[in-house]
Amino acid sequence: MGGEEVLWRGKPTVLAFYDMLAGGAFIMLVGGVSARLSPFKPLAYLGLLGVAVGGVVVALAFMLSRAYTYMVYVDRLRREYRFVASSVEEVPVEAVTNTIVLQDVVGRIFNFGTVRIDTAGTPYPGMIFKGVKNPEEPYRVISRLLRERKTSFEPTHPSRRSSIEGSL
Repeated sequence: MGGEEVLWRGKPTVLAFYDMLAGGAFIMLVGGVSARLSPFKPLAYLGLLGVAVGGVVVALAFMLSRAYTYMVYVDRLRREYRFVASSVEEVPVEAVTNTIVLQDVVGRIFNFGTVRIDTAGTPYPGMIFKGVKNPEEPYRVISRLLRERKTSFEPTHPSRRSSIEGSL
């Protein structure tokens, strides 16, 4: 498990958190304008607090984009989160039932999206690779693994195939 080859590794782009970036920038803007234009001192301090809160929201978006790491190995998919807390999730490739790429308009413009990995009917929860740059790349790697898995389990010899089909 330690020396296995990573077929694909990625992190979310900070642009995937555009809602946090825009919200934080808006809070900073409103806070700055109200701090500057307010004739009432306590209200000006409240505006400065808004600037600080907006700055924290923007910084949090940058930190979250660095906190996640996604990996595809030959036999499993892995998602790591390391920020204040730490968590690791893994799903075996044979548990994967479907892979989907999701991109909104902003994602299409800046070429990032989410890869959703479904594991219906298995004891494993699904997995999401949020905001990865060029989401088609991990999608292709996972799809290739699924095709290879499927063909490696299909019987190739006709006599073997009929004995399996007869037992079903």
